[in-house]
Amino acid sequence: MKPYLCAVPQKITSDTLDTMAITITPIGKTNPTNPSAPMLYYPKVTKTGEIDLEELSELISDSSSLTQSDCYAVIISLVGAVSRELDAGRIVRLGQLGAFQISVKGTGSLTPEAVSAKNVRSASVIFRPGKKFKGMLKGLRFIRKVK
Repeated sequence: MKPYLCAVPQKITSDTLDTMAITITPIGKTNPTNPSAPMLYYPKVTKTGEIDLEELSELISDSSSLTQSDCYAVIISLVGAVSRELDAGRIVRLGQLGAFQISVKGTGSLTPEAVSAKNVRSASVIFRPGKKFKGMLKGLRFIRKVK
């Protein structure tokens, strides 16, 4: 089994959850509408790594009775099914995970009758987190990265 978060696999308990935190660093930004205004500094998340589909399927497999290949196949199939349903104009709700839907940006018209597909400039997928993610977000702790 490959370690993901630490060199030695460890059981996550309430004690280890107290020590887990999202690391932030300050990033300076100027006001584009007022260049003479002082620079303001905002928190930016410092990423600690990433996980790919291969590793994610292994993690799921380790906590279920499914093989890694089965998990991989289900995830790939889920992506295809969600894509097809979004393409059909449906909102895709995946319970505690959240919901996906298509959004568009476009140009305005003077009348409702003048709005057509030509007004659409771009489309994107919006993700709205479910209860499980919202709960996780509320419980996040942040610490400033020490240089």
